Amino acid sequence: MAEKQKMEITILPNGEVSIKVLCVPGPSCEQVSAALEESLGKVKAREHTAEYYQEPLDTTGITQKSGT
Repeated sequence: MAEKQKMEITILPNGEVSIKVLCVPGPSCEQVSAALEESLGKVKAREHTAEYYQEPLDTTGITQKSGT
């Protein structure tokens, strides 16, 4: 099952939009918000959270053992 990806979007009275990507470790958070950013126009500023600097989880090598 894929991990949940969340975005917190704030629209200020002056029309400025703030997007915060949650639950996505590593630089892939920028891919999550890319389509929305493109549709809104030019990005004025970008701030990286602590999650940005975390290593993405590698779930390709995880296996599940049966209870034997």
